[in-house]
Amino acid sequence: MLASSHCSMSQIVEKYCENRSVGHEVLSDFVLPSEIDEMSFAGGRLHFASGGMLFSAVAGDGSIGFAEVDTSMLEIDSKMTYAVEHIPTGRLYITRRDSKGNSYLFERYEKKAGKYAVRRIKPGGFSFTIEHPVFSSDGRVMVFSSNCPLGFGGLDLWYSEWKNDEWQFPQNMGYRINTEGNEIMPAIHGDFLMFSSDGRVGGYGGYDIYASRLVAAEQTGDTVTMFPIGRCAVYSMHKPFCSSGDDVGLTLSDNGTRGWWLSRDSEGKQRLNSFSGRLDCVRLSGTISGQNGMPVEGASVVVRTNGKDAVTVDADGNGDYTVFLQPGMEYELVYVAPEHFQLRHNYVALRGDENSLYFRDTKDVTLNAFVVGEDYRYGDLFSSSVGSELSSSGRTRMDAVARFLTENPNLKLRVVSSFNQSADIPFCNLVNQSRLRAITEYLKSKGVALTSIETATGVFDGTEDDEDVSMLSAVAVSSRTVSFVFER
Repeated sequence: MLASSHCSMSQIVEKYCENRSVGHEVLSDFVLPSEIDEMSFAGGRLHFASGGMLFSAVAGDGSIGFAEVDTSMLEIDSKMTYAVEHIPTGRLYITRRDSKGNSYLFERYEKKAGKYAVRRIKPGGFSFTIEHPVFSSDGRVMVFSSNCPLGFGGLDLWYSEWKNDEWQFPQNMGYRINTEGNEIMPAIHGDFLMFSSDGRVGGYGGYDIYASRLVAAEQTGDTVTMFPIGRCAVYSMHKPFCSSGDDVGLTLSDNGTRGWWLSRDSEGKQRLNSFSGRLDCVRLSGTISGQNGMPVEGASVVVRTNGKDAVTVDADGNGDYTVFLQPGMEYELVYVAPEHFQLRHNYVALRGDENSLYFRDTKDVTLNAFVVGEDYRYGDLFSSSVGSELSSSGRTRMDAVARFLTENPNLKLRVVSSFNQSADIPFCNLVNQSRLRAITEYLKSKGVALTSIETATGVFDGTEDDEDVSMLSAVAVSSRTVSFVFER
């Protein structure tokens, strides 16, 4: 199978991550061949090796075509199980399995003008198995899996460097990468190495997918030292890349912004997964609290790009949230919770040369709110003591009330005006009604539904409705006061 591992960090960025590393989809409609031994991507197609036969399928954005026998690869070499192109030289490297199941590396070369042949490659005389080789973007490093007995046990990851037009004797990637179990099917994404392992403690299941930076840079004073591959820490890629079964075969598109991997459950049933978006995300997390410092029930974060695309991420019971964002993109984050004001925040997802695939950033937020059922009394809403024109401070207060109601449409508002400065009850009622009308019309102009507003006056004229009005206006304490109570 032809596999290009040239993954440019400067390629276009696709849709932002959801509440996981990337946008994830299980391609349940795609019929896989029998159990897959190898999988890779090149030339717009996914290539599979299964039961000694090669298959391929067109892989478009969000869709996979029908898997059919890969005649183009079989014409190149009928014995191959996997192939990868070395981008800088254009050479095709092939793996074959012998009758004992051992995998070895071969090179397709131009024997003479227009005539090609295949020959075995032993990097620096390395005669052990070589499985699933991949290359760094500059082509200077080849990483593969091998059962060489000089390793840590099982299959280990090894690397060979391209120097003087030949591959050097491979080096084991060391204890940070390799375990007593098996490390298989590496993939390279920009500056990061991903692989499957069944030998690490604390995994999700059998084989899980892990990530590590290719080369470590450590600074002492003014000196920056570059260490060989395998020096960096290893991180689990977590869900959805890790499940209770086996997760293997991670393969990437040429620009690294979409890819696929295989999952197998305990019964051997396999499924094909796809992802979109860069893997080297910005992991933004924090806590959403209320004014009392306690977690807010039902809080969530709405992630928007371009002012329209949106993904909602729920916080947990402790108010903690995590969103994965694509590097280099600008987002609007809207923190919301029932019966609270929304908090909007513009965020640019930036990362440097961090050793972790997911760069971690933190933002804790506090959401403000009117307390439902509490009486809010304002005596500064109007420009004059006997008028109904809203003052500047009054409009500011009403803006907050309107925003709270529009962001929490499940709530109702009870407004009581209590102007009562004279014995002239009709005049008092006129002022109160005028003030209530001014408040209602202003709230309506701000998008508040009239059905959300209930009004009452604090002046009694001796009618049979006085008792009901008295109950509504009990909170009104002076002729300059307007009372506001939010109710469910």
